[in-house]
Amino acid sequence: MPSSRSSNPLKNATQTVTSTCIVLPNELIFVDCSPYPDLSLKFRLDMEEKFERKTSHLLLTHTHWDHILSMDVFKDVDIVSSELGTHELNNFLNTLNKSEEEKWSSLFLIEEQEILDILKAVKLSPPNILVKDELKFGVEPFEVIFRVIGGHSIDSASIYFPLEKVLCAGDNLIEAFAQLPGSPSETLEIYTYWESLDIEKIVPGHGNIVEKNYLLQIKSYFENLYSTLESLINQRISRKKILSHQTLPKYFAESHPDWTESTNPDMKWIEMTINSWYWHLRRK
Repeated sequence: MPSSRSSNPLKNATQTVTSTCIVLPNELIFVDCSPYPDLSLKFRLDMEEKFERKTSHLLLTHTHWDHILSMDVFKDVDIVSSELGTHELNNFLNTLNKSEEEKWSSLFLIEEQEILDILKAVKLSPPNILVKDELKFGVEPFEVIFRVIGGHSIDSASIYFPLEKVLCAGDNLIEAFAQLPGSPSETLEIYTYWESLDIEKIVPGHGNIVEKNYLLQIKSYFENLYSTLESLINQRISRKKILSHQTLPKYFAESHPDWTESTNPDMKWIEMTINSWYWHLRRK
């Protein structure tokens, strides 16, 4: 059950983050939290009232700021993340404690005033459960599987609820924008692992719930991108020429009516990925 703020029609990172509530027999488990504490609190209270259960855990798919700003709403429960994100998260938390001048020179450029106000006031504590590889919550058939997978960020994880055939993908799968993957090998390994799971619905890190076919389209695009880049590099075609080469696969979602490539009209996420993969493959 995703939660996002829709008062502003502008499609941006903060307003497309998803938060999910997983209902187990005796508890509720939340995955990620909105950047807006008031929205996260309402979501939590609504779910606890509706299902007459208490919250036991907040699971973080990764510790980028837009997925953790409401952690304080869950300070009374166990908060879980990958141990690989500890250093980056601590740097972010330390930044929040700096002077105003130092703070805003250190953080991402954020133009949404409400988020700036939240960042000025927020007080966050680090997660208290750190996962190295995989951790399971609940008992069969109600297991929830937290698995560290990397890719989008070093600490990225996915959360799988086999009983309901639901995957919370974090930012390794995005519906609202073009993908922001990791290296070629990591990305294809992640998508191959997910393809092997019995999944019907996928909650992306940003955007609307999708079905497994969406994952297969993404996987097919990146497999084609990999093989095309490998071929063009072997032909000694320059990176600049590759970016406009006629054999590059077209991103499958470009024809959708509400297509938006990135959170900023001036940012070209697909080109950024192609450049990144080009250099990864050149170093092979």
